[in-house]
Amino acid sequence: MSYLLKISSNVAAIVILLGLVGCEPANQETYTDRMGHKTSQENQSKMHAALSFYYAIYREGDINKAKSFTTDRLAKLLTHYGSASAIQRYVLNRYFDSVEITIDPTSFTQYLNRENEQRVTLVFQGTYNGEQVKDRRDIVLVRDKEGWLVDQILDPRYRP
Repeated sequence: MSYLLKISSNVAAIVILLGLVGCEPANQETYTDRMGHKTSQENQSKMHAALSFYYAIYREGDINKAKSFTTDRLAKLLTHYGSASAIQRYVLNRYFDSVEITIDPTSFTQYLNRENEQRVTLVFQGTYNGEQVKDRRDIVLVRDKEGWLVDQILDPRYRP
C-alpha cells in the first residue's frame, strides 16, 4: 500500500512540475484578434486606449469619455474645442456618419526612441454623406502609472 502511495505522490509531483514549466508570466500573455494576429496584453491595453478615444468622439459624441483616454495636454485641447463636431473638424480633420476603426497590428513602434511612447496607426473605414471614406492616422500613446493614454494626433500631411 505504501508503494502505491509513493508512486501516486511522485506522479502528482511530476504533473505539478510540468504544469509550472508550461506557465508564462502574466505580462507575456498573448491574445489573437479577430483578424488572426497575435498580440500581447500590453498591446491590448494600447489598442483599448486608442480605439476607446476615437469611438467616444465618433460614435458617442462624448468628449468627457474621450478625455479619460488622453493625457492632460490633449484633454485641454479637446476642452478648448468644446464639442465632438468641432473636434472632428479642427483636431481630427475628418467627419464620419458611421465608422469602423481598426489598428494596424504591425504599426506599434517606439516614438522618438522613448520606451514609454508608442506610435500606432489606426485605419478608418466608414461613410460620410453617403460616400465611402477610408483613412489612416497615426497617434502617439504615452504610458503612465495607470496605463496607456493618447497624447498626440500626428498630422497626416507630414506622414513619413
